[in-house]
Amino acid sequence: MKTQTTPVPAGEVKALIAALFERFPALVGFSIQEPEAQPATSDEPLETDLCLADVETFPPSAKRVELLGEIAAPLQELLEAAPAARELLRGRTFARALH
Repeated sequence: MKTQTTPVPAGEVKALIAALFERFPALVGFSIQEPEAQPATSDEPLETDLCLADVETFPPSAKRVELLGEIAAPLQELLEAAPAARELLRGRTFARALH
């Protein structure tokens, strides 16, 4: 039996990213890359073919490892619910917009 993948509207990904920046006011930005693009000390695996990387906060936080998990969890849930989101996230950098 073939599993259907649920299409993910770009708006759903955008809303999740916006919610992460709202939830973590110190979060400046992060990227989602393929593991091959990461050094051996890659940050947080999201899936076998994606990693959360370059997580930056201001001011710099000693709780970075905890923040990695807090960011990775909802992204992982999105990827499990809608594998097509992988293509919307792969290779992208997300940064806080300052107005």
